Order: sequence, then structure tokens, then C-alpha cells
Amino acid sequence: MEQWTTEEDVHAARTRLEEGHPGWERPAAFAVGRERDGELYFPLVNVPGAMHGLPSVVLGRVLGHTSGTAVYDLDADGLRAAERGLAPARACTVFDHPNLFAWRDLLEDLRDTDRLFAVFVQDPADPPVDERDRAFRRAAEKADDRR
Repeated sequence: MEQWTTEEDVHAARTRLEEGHPGWERPAAFAVGRERDGELYFPLVNVPGAMHGLPSVVLGRVLGHTSGTAVYDLDADGLRAAERGLAPARACTVFDHPNLFAWRDLLEDLRDTDRLFAVFVQDPADPPVDERDRAFRRAAEKADDRR
């Protein structure tokens, strides 16, 4: 299995994945969320200044997302594919890999009735797509306030 052991390896992988995904534009913010019993939950919100571009492009490639503000339904197989795509970065100890661990935790705690989804916000001025997007933006504001 490929391993990205240095910071340079991780940055090179991100660049390679971005260049290999025509039309890709890094979002301003993104997250994977879960809906359980009508409650929306985001184990991690990625906001400007507190995120690395690699997890967003890995997730974008799995979902076919290239740019713009959008919300996608995501199944367990899709999240597993994103987790596998990001896993080689774990070899680099320079980063904490919060997305990788958040995605793994979601998969481990997933119930049959849960619904997974991903939110990408290209520009915070874009209108919210739906209630999941609105909930994500509220969570992102709280995360941004804590920084």
C-alpha cells in the first residue's frame, strides 16, 4: 500500500489528485455529516485556515464533486472509499489527520437507519443548499469562533 511519509509526500499527493480531477476548486469549507433520528451531526468541520486540501479533494473525487456549493448523499461504501483514499497520509506524523479519524469513527458507529452526507461550501456568500448545509454553516461558525 502506498504511504505518504513526509509533509512533501502529502502535499505532492494533494497536488496530483487535484490536477487529476478536472475542474476541481478547493472549497472554503466542507464536512461529512450524519443524520440520526432527525438530528444532524458533524464530527469535524473544516473551515478556512484550519484545513488541509487533501481530504476535500479525496472526498470530492469519490462523490464527483468539482466546484461550487453542494450537498451530497453519501453511503458507507463511499465513505470507506474516501477513507481508503486518505489512509496513505496516516504515515506522515506531521499532521494529526482529523478527517481520517472522524470518517473512521463515523463508519464504526454507523447504524442501519443513519444517513451520511457531505457538504461543500465554495464561497460562504453562496446561499445554503438545504437544511444540512444550514446546519453545517452553523457548526462551522461555532468552530471558527473557537479558533
